[in-house]
Amino acid sequence: MMEPATQIVLDLIPQNETSSTAKSVVLLDGRVVTVKPGEKLYIKDRDGKACPIHLDQLDAKNPLHLSIFSCITGTLSTHSLSYNNTITRALKSWLSLDAMKDRATADLKAIGSILDISSSYRAFLIPLLRRIKAQGFPGLTEETSDFLENDHKWEQKGGGSYYTLITNDPERGALTNQELHNIHLALNEGYASKQISLYAFTLCWFFIGTGVRPVQACRMKRSDVIIHDRAGMEVTLRIPLAKGEGLATNEYWIRKAPTVLAECLITYLDSYKNNFSSGEAPLFEGSPSVISHLVTDTLSALPTYSERLEASIHITPYRFRYTMATRALAQGASDAEVARLLTHRSTSCIKFYRASMPQLQKPIRHAIGKEMDYFASAFKGRLIEHLDEASRAGDGECVIADYLRLTGETLGACGTRAECHQHAPIACLSCPYFEPLINAPWETLMVTLIEDQKVETEPRIQQINHNAMAAIQQIITVRDSRMTEAVS
Repeated sequence: MMEPATQIVLDLIPQNETSSTAKSVVLLDGRVVTVKPGEKLYIKDRDGKACPIHLDQLDAKNPLHLSIFSCITGTLSTHSLSYNNTITRALKSWLSLDAMKDRATADLKAIGSILDISSSYRAFLIPLLRRIKAQGFPGLTEETSDFLENDHKWEQKGGGSYYTLITNDPERGALTNQELHNIHLALNEGYASKQISLYAFTLCWFFIGTGVRPVQACRMKRSDVIIHDRAGMEVTLRIPLAKGEGLATNEYWIRKAPTVLAECLITYLDSYKNNFSSGEAPLFEGSPSVISHLVTDTLSALPTYSERLEASIHITPYRFRYTMATRALAQGASDAEVARLLTHRSTSCIKFYRASMPQLQKPIRHAIGKEMDYFASAFKGRLIEHLDEASRAGDGECVIADYLRLTGETLGACGTRAECHQHAPIACLSCPYFEPLINAPWETLMVTLIEDQKVETEPRIQQINHNAMAAIQQIITVRDSRMTEAVS
């Protein structure tokens, strides 16, 4: 008996010359349009920008093309015209290749041919093919389906060439700045509101901060977390290598934990102090798949959002691995340094990470419309005009002042009584509980941050100031807007 999804697609195939494959689709803005494989849809978005939908490369008698057509009609109802315009342009570029002409099934050779089209288009095709698989439509070989479902297993296959597609995949590959920032914020707020347990919170930050494989996290013991300085948050991790299990002895690489992860691990391990558990107990309980699913389930329950996909962010531990590798390369790390960061025994796969560096995603973002920058909406707090309006009005301990740059001038108030060990007021600027005074000397603070950034040579430290500067700019914009309204 034929699968229902397959029947839907095959039903679109003309039975005679008068049959029609045209389909009516309701767009996000409520307009109803008719689309048909083999024909280009000329349409403009609400701002008058031309966003043609390129379906002219699709053959109504080709099962693969009809599966693609069915998926496109779906995204037309759920995504912007700009997004669909880019997908169909990428599709047209791919189907125009000699390797794809008259091909009714996408095998691994067809997948490999995606590397022959423009780098700004590649990332849109894998999610499209994944939709075909998810809905059970025809047109994909078993190997292709395995690649789409278990992409991380293909790290070494095909000489690693498929890794270029995997790491640049917007659904499964490296995260953009906006996506990563959104995940961090949602994770922290979820833990602060007790939606997330300490265990799940620490596990998620462990993968964000290390980029290790789930199997490596599974093999770690509590004694593999070495705390050197609690106050200074200095923690060293002893991470087992995942490959080479047949060796007589286990091998480890030592890595310093980032400050945020170090703080999480210290708090997490302190919670076991009174249960008399051994240091040889697992750091995290469960098999690699159990650990991986917990991370995915925890983060999928949070309100994350991807600007480039116009949807929630699908998150797996491997995405943080791909992100760490591409960002390290972007900041000038050598192949050997990145291989060690990822606990690879050789540098053979690193060149494929280089082929998928974040710079290649810039043309993609431009194609679907300007993506919200990493630091856009950096300010999450509530503006106040006087301290009397603060949530903790009258509490002297709530006042936030900048003693280092502005000789102690008051900038605002803290809206929570939770203990905070972050660097005030810089960290406060992106905290949802910060209540800044709208008329504080923000321009003066901005100048000092710019000067600090010029002196600082470490890119990651520069980014901290960049985040704060973006928040200040938003505060200034709101303040100036209110002043203009008051005058008018």
